[in-house]
Amino acid sequence: MDFFDAFFASGMRFTTPILLAALGGLLTAWTRDLNVGLEGAMIFGAFFGVAIGSATGAWLPAVILTLLMGAFFGLVFGFIVAVLKVNVFVAGIALNVLGAGGTVYLLRSLYGVKGTLSSDTVESIPKIDIPIIGDIPIIGGIFSGHTVLTYLCWFLVILTGLAVRHSVIVRRLKASGEYPEALSTAGGSVLSMRIFAQVWCFSLCALAGVQLSLGQLSLFTEGMTSGLGFVALAAVIFSRGRVVWLAAISLVFGMANAAAIVIPQDILPPQFAQMMPYVVALVGLIVLAKTSKEAAIRISTPVLDQR
Repeated sequence: MDFFDAFFASGMRFTTPILLAALGGLLTAWTRDLNVGLEGAMIFGAFFGVAIGSATGAWLPAVILTLLMGAFFGLVFGFIVAVLKVNVFVAGIALNVLGAGGTVYLLRSLYGVKGTLSSDTVESIPKIDIPIIGDIPIIGGIFSGHTVLTYLCWFLVILTGLAVRHSVIVRRLKASGEYPEALSTAGGSVLSMRIFAQVWCFSLCALAGVQLSLGQLSLFTEGMTSGLGFVALAAVIFSRGRVVWLAAISLVFGMANAAAIVIPQDILPPQFAQMMPYVVALVGLIVLAKTSKEAAIRISTPVLDQR
């Protein structure tokens, strides 16, 4: 039973940064400006979370200030994409490269260290233990002992799902990508919706990075996102804009990452265990491409009159 407790608890911890980044990328998919730079935004969030946490000595200012920084850079990125009309795919790739190299440069130039940034003044995000529930096998690992960001990401899943059904802003976000002329005719601003989607995306990616650096650890290491941003991007693509599917797929990816940690090495070599999340993503992309092709063939094939 201890194995399953550890597995599900670890799975929920890994799901949190994936789901936060995927929820951010979802809105950019709605506006047809899918941000492929989730990885770069996440690693910047992880770095600045520790940097601000080291300067302030408290986790809450680190989370809030990193969130605000993410929103600001999302505004800049949205301006570049929507106003300057830079290709969003190219901009996203550039962001990933900048995140990988920029954090290494900042780490060495500002702190004079290589590999890892840690400090005694860095405060990790506290875990919330729910009485009674935390003592229940398996259930306790799923619902108790997590940071506030874990509970926030699932609250955002519910909130986003309700917004899809009842909110005007979601209709405008989708219209800005699918029917921009109709939205403009109705008096809506396509430009503001596209920029808002990027601000939302960067903000949640910043929180995803903070969860990695301050929620799971109390330090920053080079490349600590380890491809989780690309896994979140895969979840956005798989979900096809549906919130429930996005949450479910992110959970599957999170559990796959947990399996790579908790499965003993004598059962599964660590190299294969670390490959599991990416193998799941690859298989999913193949299945998605095949089903999309079959659907396109069915739509394009005329129905013959049998009379």
